[in-house]
Amino acid sequence: YFDALGFPAREAAILLAIGGVLSMSGRALVGLAADRFGALTAGFATLVMSLAGALSLAGLGLWPSRVLAGAYILLVFAPMGTRATVVSLLTQRIAPPARFGAVFGWLVGINSLGAGLGPFLSGALYDLTRSYLVVYLTAAGLIALSLAALGIFLMTTSGRAGSR
Repeated sequence: YFDALGFPAREAAILLAIGGVLSMSGRALVGLAADRFGALTAGFATLVMSLAGALSLAGLGLWPSRVLAGAYILLVFAPMGTRATVVSLLTQRIAPPARFGAVFGWLVGINSLGAGLGPFLSGALYDLTRSYLVVYLTAAGLIALSLAALGIFLMTTSGRAGSR
């Protein structure tokens, strides 16, 4: 995609390498943020970052620039892989300790299924539309839906599972 936008392959490779480092350090930083500000705040922050990253990708198709490329790398890769930390903390709101492992396992399994299907469905959507913009706007829409789902989760659960 970067190559098609006119970015040199070497520059794209460097950006993706930076993304790999960000994804590793992002996990630790989100864990610290969840400890300091709470899992819900950290969850919302990571989803907002991912949404802004998807919109940066969409913007790259319209206005190729290093600023949008850098924003994409930072905003998509930094929160990558961090949701497991957040979900493990939020699972306590709906699952008592005796059921935590089963509930968390199902959530991780469903998340992994989505992670596996995402690239396949994105490729199919691209093949159908021949547009990366459609793929990235669809991703942005799904992330916005995730933000709404997290908001609903917040409104319909309270504290720990055992506190009801």
